[in-house]
Amino acid sequence: METLKSGVYRIVSWSSAMSPEARVLTAGENGVTVAAPGAAPEREQEFSVEVREDGTLCAIQIPARLFPSRSVSYKEAEMGERVILGPVSDFPTREWKIEPAPQNPLPIPYFLRVPDRDLQLVISPKAIFPPELELVPSDSDLQNAWALLPVKTD
Repeated sequence: METLKSGVYRIVSWSSAMSPEARVLTAGENGVTVAAPGAAPEREQEFSVEVREDGTLCAIQIPARLFPSRSVSYKEAEMGERVILGPVSDFPTREWKIEPAPQNPLPIPYFLRVPDRDLQLVISPKAIFPPELELVPSDSDLQNAWALLPVKTD
């Protein structure tokens, strides 16, 4: 399977990646949430994914093309912890382990996991609007996977 490359991506819940009900990772006034494509300015739904040479760890930052930027982060690596935008001064940036799903469908689904912990980033099941993201125990359920769709840049 091909290794994910650094670049600018729209990060979409894999289960809805190809449907009109797509839920896109969005950074806005409410922190990190998911929203429909176009429900927020494009710049709030485009993330810079910086992948290490080994292809397993990455930083997910916004705004995608500016420095300094904020990273998709959390305060503590604990179950139920809400995923937030880290402060600009959050350095080194929080890293995520990117793991391709073993099922191999297209687009390739990835799990965004906390390195060295049995936790992953998912859409919270809590009835909150806009939907938040949180850390839960790792699994291989495609409902908790993400499609990283490249954004064309000029």
